Amino acid sequence: MKSLPLALVLTISAAGLAWSQQAPPQQPVRQPPPEATDLEGGENLPPPRTEEDIPKLTPEAASGSIKPLPPELPDRTKELLGDTTIILDIPLREIANYRDNMRETVEDLAIYAKQRDPKFTVVTLGGFDLLTWSQREFDLAEIKRPDVEKTLGDTTTPVGYPMRRYLQNIGGVILDGFFCAPLRVPEADVTAMREQSVKIMAIDHCPMELAAGAFVAAAQSGVVAHVDADFEMPSDKLFANIPEFRPIPENAGSVERLSQAKNMLINLNSRRFGSRDAWLAALGKINHDVLVLDGFYNGNQALTKEEIRRLKYKALGARRLVFAWLDIGQAADDRYYWQRDWKVGNPSWIIAFDRTREGAYHVEFWNPAWKTIVGKSFAGFMDLGYDGIVLSGVEGYRRWEAMTPIN
Repeated sequence: MKSLPLALVLTISAAGLAWSQQAPPQQPVRQPPPEATDLEGGENLPPPRTEEDIPKLTPEAASGSIKPLPPELPDRTKELLGDTTIILDIPLREIANYRDNMRETVEDLAIYAKQRDPKFTVVTLGGFDLLTWSQREFDLAEIKRPDVEKTLGDTTTPVGYPMRRYLQNIGGVILDGFFCAPLRVPEADVTAMREQSVKIMAIDHCPMELAAGAFVAAAQSGVVAHVDADFEMPSDKLFANIPEFRPIPENAGSVERLSQAKNMLINLNSRRFGSRDAWLAALGKINHDVLVLDGFYNGNQALTKEEIRRLKYKALGARRLVFAWLDIGQAADDRYYWQRDWKVGNPSWIIAFDRTREGAYHVEFWNPAWKTIVGKSFAGFMDLGYDGIVLSGVEGYRRWEAMTPIN
């Protein structure tokens, strides 16, 4: 692999990000998220499709060479996965705990960050199911448990048990859809998250007529939310606008911890701005408590340490938090690390196109080579002075679980 451009400042410091070289066991065929009943907010999902709704099998599937996914796969998972059409032929005892693999990745990053800067905050986009031990994980552990241990009574982690190490290392969870869409997480579980000191945050793309009400509801509930009126906007057009109006609720005070924040703006698409300076000037004119940025103008020009330092102050002069956005579950062909000859299968850990997101690729997120790329990016963002990082792609485990059902 070619060395990284110095301008990106994405080299690991002497401390280094200590990724374990012990990757989860490699499977004979590449794998992927949980069963329908174990999905986040599953009780709010639509009922299974009727027989008329189930697409006809392809000749390959009908012949048995490709196994179709179960027809009861819920819409939420299909929305995240795209057109997933196969189940991997892996013995049950060899199926990895993909959820826990993702927990381990997040924990490693967060622990590394805390060692460098105790104030640095790691937030996840989604991944609510990672906060507790799931039914699928329990069932998988029981399948793998040696028969001799089954005579010793309960030795398997119970369903719903809090993943305390994980909870200790994340500063917040961003829920996608809180005020303008049916909440996919039961209210009782949201309360439990707050009791575990997990900061609840939200992204809401609302119809225009509901946006104002969502701002008010977020303020009243104490949820730090990004609210916009980009309902039904194509995904590649989202998070492109920098509002000229004042944030709701506006906070004149300085914000040096996430617990002090009252509002948030996520801006991941700077292409609509004519220049880097115009983009930075627009960000400097707003008073939001938390800015979440791609970190690269136009997708390939990294911000400098001085630019980030200036963005840490609202237009009114008070301090705010600036977070970088980092995808740990998918690779993208417009990122600094992408090499010209890369494609599905080369490197081997790039395993499929994401049909729902142009230029994105599903990866073996536990693969040491991919974790090295993630680790260098993470360390580089810390070097540049960001206050924290939002980890997207955390729900990448869903694809692997959907392709490896255990019942």
